[in-house]
Amino acid sequence: MYICKKAESRELGQISREDVSVATRADIAKLAGVSESTVSYALSGKRPISEKTKNRVLAAVEELEYKSNYAAAALAGGLPRMVTMMTSNLFLTPPSRIDGALVDGIVDGVRERGFHSVIWPISNDDDSDVPVLLQLNFSGGVILMNVVENDPRVHLLNRKNVPFVVLGRTNVGFTYNFVDRDFEAVYTLALTKFKDLGHTQIGVLSAHVVLNPLLKKIAAKLKLKLELLNCVNTMDGGAAVAKNFKKNHPAVTGIISLLDIAVVGFVNSSTNFGLSIPSDVSIIGVNMLEEQAVSSTPQISTIAFNAYEMAKSCGHIMVDSIEAGKNSKKKKTSELWIGDYMERDSTAIARGGK
Repeated sequence: MYICKKAESRELGQISREDVSVATRADIAKLAGVSESTVSYALSGKRPISEKTKNRVLAAVEELEYKSNYAAAALAGGLPRMVTMMTSNLFLTPPSRIDGALVDGIVDGVRERGFHSVIWPISNDDDSDVPVLLQLNFSGGVILMNVVENDPRVHLLNRKNVPFVVLGRTNVGFTYNFVDRDFEAVYTLALTKFKDLGHTQIGVLSAHVVLNPLLKKIAAKLKLKLELLNCVNTMDGGAAVAKNFKKNHPAVTGIISLLDIAVVGFVNSSTNFGLSIPSDVSIIGVNMLEEQAVSSTPQISTIAFNAYEMAKSCGHIMVDSIEAGKNSKKKKTSELWIGDYMERDSTAIARGGK
């Protein structure tokens, strides 16, 4: 389920009554001619009230266009049993099976705890939708995905005391709930395995145009040299790198892949270009699903990534935070996931090694 974006042209926080309903419990009480507590009882059913009074309250709710069950629960002082996943528009970015696994994990994680979830897509790092989401008041909490450094959405949700969890990490100067991969441990594990196999020149298969700073730091510590193998995360993108690999990267004997689809394209097309895996080059995937790794020929060695279970845990933390209440002093939860090294057919001792 996708929620359409509104008020895109307005500045952050500038939302008119035409965009969303801003009725309050006091508004409904005034229109119905009852007390605010009576409105709560009518909507929640916690105490018996007359049918006539209940009908007046419901008529006021209808007139003020406060028709959502989730909104009604919020008016009644209840708990909106909805979680919003705020992420970049999945249709505008290169495909990744990991994105689907993360969404599935969150959906199932919150469902196990009796909640439901929706995706709220953001385009071009637009954070103006956060105030709209807060005004709608149908969501009990927010899971932020695709965060940026010092993400303004994190600051806003924290300032508004809204329960949230970050799937990833960002430096904002205060503690918050998050679930992420421990990339330092993941990269160290992969590069150490290459070093143990005698590889000293490592290619980095990545969609970025510069080398990952953390990878560079770890490689320098292990006295390994890195070369960037830039491509889009598609089967054709990986095949294009394989086509010119021997010519463009003759010294590289190992590849650490940060992409899931492109590395499968690289491996599956390698024999077409006279490239033997692992005799000519060994490969370790650090950011792919295990079902992808075993689908290629040869199968790819990985630092196992169970994106689904990680995201499901994120969903559990989100519900825990909502149920604890906005003013809870509960310590923030942080989880870092690594994964074990899974050796398969794509890794071997470096050519020329012993």
